[in-house]
Amino acid sequence: MLPSPTLKRLPQFLFVTLCWLLLAVGVTQAQQETTKLKAGTLTLVADTTAIQAGKPFTVGAHFELDPEWDVYWQFVGDIGLATRVDWELPPGFKAGALQWPIPVAHPAPGDFLNYVYLKETLLFAEITPPVDLPPGPIVIKAHVVAQTCNPETCVPVNAHLTLSLNAGTPEPANADLFTKWRAQLPKTTPAPFTVKWDRSKANEFSLRIEGLPKEFKAEFFPLPPKGVQPDHPKTSDVAADGSRTITFPIKAGGQANLPWRGVIATGKDDAPREGWTIDSTASASAAAAPASGNPPTTVHTTNGGTTNTTSTTAAPASSNNSLLAILWSAFLGGLILNLMPCVLPVIALKIFGFVQQAGEHPRRVFHLGLAFVAGVFAFFLGLATLIAVLRANGIGLNWGFQFQHVGILVGLIALVFIFGLNLLGVFEITLTGGTASKLSELSSREGYGGAFLHGVFTTLLGTSCTAPFLGAVLGFAFVAPAHVVYLIFIAIAAGMSLPYFLLTAKPAWMRFLPKPGMWMERLKQFMGFIMLGVVVWLLGVLGQSRGIEPLIAVSSFLLVLGVACWIYGILAGRVVSWVLALALVTGGYFVFLNGKLQAAPKSANAAAASEEGGITWQPWSTDRVAEATKKGQPVFIDFTADWCLNCKYNEKFVINTEPVRDLFKQKNVLTLKADWTNGDEDITAILKKHGRAGVPVYLLYPGGNAEPVLLPEILTQASVVGELGKLKN
Repeated sequence: MLPSPTLKRLPQFLFVTLCWLLLAVGVTQAQQETTKLKAGTLTLVADTTAIQAGKPFTVGAHFELDPEWDVYWQFVGDIGLATRVDWELPPGFKAGALQWPIPVAHPAPGDFLNYVYLKETLLFAEITPPVDLPPGPIVIKAHVVAQTCNPETCVPVNAHLTLSLNAGTPEPANADLFTKWRAQLPKTTPAPFTVKWDRSKANEFSLRIEGLPKEFKAEFFPLPPKGVQPDHPKTSDVAADGSRTITFPIKAGGQANLPWRGVIATGKDDAPREGWTIDSTASASAAAAPASGNPPTTVHTTNGGTTNTTSTTAAPASSNNSLLAILWSAFLGGLILNLMPCVLPVIALKIFGFVQQAGEHPRRVFHLGLAFVAGVFAFFLGLATLIAVLRANGIGLNWGFQFQHVGILVGLIALVFIFGLNLLGVFEITLTGGTASKLSELSSREGYGGAFLHGVFTTLLGTSCTAPFLGAVLGFAFVAPAHVVYLIFIAIAAGMSLPYFLLTAKPAWMRFLPKPGMWMERLKQFMGFIMLGVVVWLLGVLGQSRGIEPLIAVSSFLLVLGVACWIYGILAGRVVSWVLALALVTGGYFVFLNGKLQAAPKSANAAAASEEGGITWQPWSTDRVAEATKKGQPVFIDFTADWCLNCKYNEKFVINTEPVRDLFKQKNVLTLKADWTNGDEDITAILKKHGRAGVPVYLLYPGGNAEPVLLPEILTQASVVGELGKLKN
């Protein structure tokens, strides 16, 4: 039993002990910060306990992942997001290049081959402090953007880590961890074997390895030139003298005699691997240069610190001519987008607007045209900004994403519905104040704000499908650097808005349009019915993708929304009309929509086979494709979505026609349908693999080991019949 004085001091003792424990925990967290990930943990660690002026030390991002999870190397392989570490250092501190241990080649579902780290890795860089250290704790920050994956899903990582160290006499820290991962870095010294490159072909390159013992395995992890995408490697049998050849086919951007770099790793089954950085140019300067496949390593400093940036993320082909070709394709794609079924209903409205403007002053007509063009550009620039911001945070987008999110889709349906009611004369938006004649004059003209929003609205509906020239460009844009993304979307906007700009810049051309008259009011009302037709189409998309209950809920809300617009119209825009309309819309939302749109989306890829136009469609899956092609059976895949009018056009007028159906049967083609209506990660991965960011996409596998044929976005019967005719009977 404790003496009574001790008992009296026990609460004080426990309090002091608790304070010391909390202080120790706080110091530990300040020195080494760990972030909890869905797949494990991410910790910022250093190899020292303190910082000495002018003496380099090492800081690294340590991934510890759960079983079956991985994180990507600097070159991802087929698909994925390269890991990126951006350093934020105090003034005067400098960071060296990020060090990458040897990865592994990891097959993934969908016939992908990725270069990753399984379960654990440490990515680190040497930090050099200045000769004069600042007083107090020194804070090292790192922004880590990555993607962790398992066989079923991928999760983005966007972590901001902090490491606090004091100035003083350094002592080793985390020694075992840094020793382990430094041993797995590829060496820059000459390899103890010979590598002979063959880069004479544009569609492949190979390495012949000589002087390596026969029992050793050899792998090559490529760091491709900008804009070049290698395919899966093929390794020859090992000869008696140990020599073997590794061949890489080129999927995109191939040219003869390109400079290749990478890491070659060797080792026995029961021994750790060793790796060497090798360069096809075999020059000292090239060996010392940063690998072109590296993701960006950026150092941000404040108050006069040095900034060192190496940015080599996915980029366009290495020549300016290639970028110009991409921008030209983007421009043509935007121009042709005006002729797509997804845009034509809205284009009729703009032509009607031109008719209304025909008798106005040329300068006003031109200014209204500029406002419309500004709306088109605003939408595409906003989309480019969204892509850049989300990708910087480890999140990807795709073309037509707004149709895959039920909230955005319902908002779009409501917007088109209001647009249609306005054209039918249910309500008019007028300005308060001024004389009746002035109000009449203003209401008969399209204002600049209306023209701008019309441009945004036209483009919003236009993104439900891609156009010729646009498919490959968009696939590239969604992985390109931010500045290239902006250039591409500016080119698309320029192409799409060019006809309107020309027609308003040359008002004299409007003389070919009919003269204003009573027919204009009738045409305006007819356009209102066109807008309601678009509403019916979008409601059909909602019903097919989400089920009958959300469809009924949205239809009921539209009825309330229509009544609100009618009340607003009969009360001539007075304050009470705004109050009543807003109250109705708010009440309709809570009664009909709130909590009613979360029904699980239906997936056509899990459904049974269906028959359309005499063609039996099986749900798409990678297993079905692999099983059929292994037997030598051809496979045709229709990547589609309920909201894609181009897809529906191709299916009705090209695919489901007698010549195509007959060839499907004659050639024993397995027809698969991949439904992308609600988004699907596996389908998105396949689209990205083939350089596409949206639908429609059509793949024809000849069977066996042959690569699939990528058909154009807008099909013709001749193009499909021609490709099917090449198949063996």
